[in-house]
Amino acid sequence: MDIASAAASVQAAANGTTSSNSAAALTGNFDTFLTLLTTQLQHQDPTNPMDSDQFTQQLVQMSGVEQSIQTNRNLETLITASLIQNSSMAISLLGREVTGSGTGALLEDGEANWSFALADDAPDTTLQVINSDGATVYSQKLDASKGANQFAWDGKDGQGNEMPDGTYFLKVVANGADGTPVAVDTRTSGIVTEIDLSTTDPLLTVNGAQIRYSQVVSAKSPETDI
Repeated sequence: MDIASAAASVQAAANGTTSSNSAAALTGNFDTFLTLLTTQLQHQDPTNPMDSDQFTQQLVQMSGVEQSIQTNRNLETLITASLIQNSSMAISLLGREVTGSGTGALLEDGEANWSFALADDAPDTTLQVINSDGATVYSQKLDASKGANQFAWDGKDGQGNEMPDGTYFLKVVANGADGTPVAVDTRTSGIVTEIDLSTTDPLLTVNGAQIRYSQVVSAKSPETDI
């Protein structure tokens, strides 16, 4: 291995999956680099010494790679701190009532509620209530306006049969007067009953369905009957 090869190995070390792996590889290649450089200096022809520009360039390359690894290490530390903070904040929502982007709602005592926001007026809007098996149990057409809209379902299917309590999902298909699709943001509110911390963006179980921590827009203490 020559000095150029050692320097190339150092650069490759900086591309490791983690800063710890890169640092370990850097240490081994740096020792090799210094050994080769020292040997070359000791045995160079006094009448034709190593080019100073080349010597400086190789040292700068080593220093640059070391700084890159340190930068990666700092970024990993910041990311870890952010993940810990997200997990802590998510855990603090356990048992609280939150509102966030999601389609699931609980049918209890003959009532389930959703809210949805439209980017524009949508006179051709269809609402579909879907059960946990993926079957549509109720549908309704309406002329929906731009902005916030509310939908309360009485828990009865299209034939008037009462559906069992549980989690149901709302699908909103909105179109403008010219048939152009209108963007919809469906939101749900409920108590956080479970938290999954196995992902970088914790998953909160609300109304029997999961929404991401980043999708939560508000939180409050649950209302209690007096």
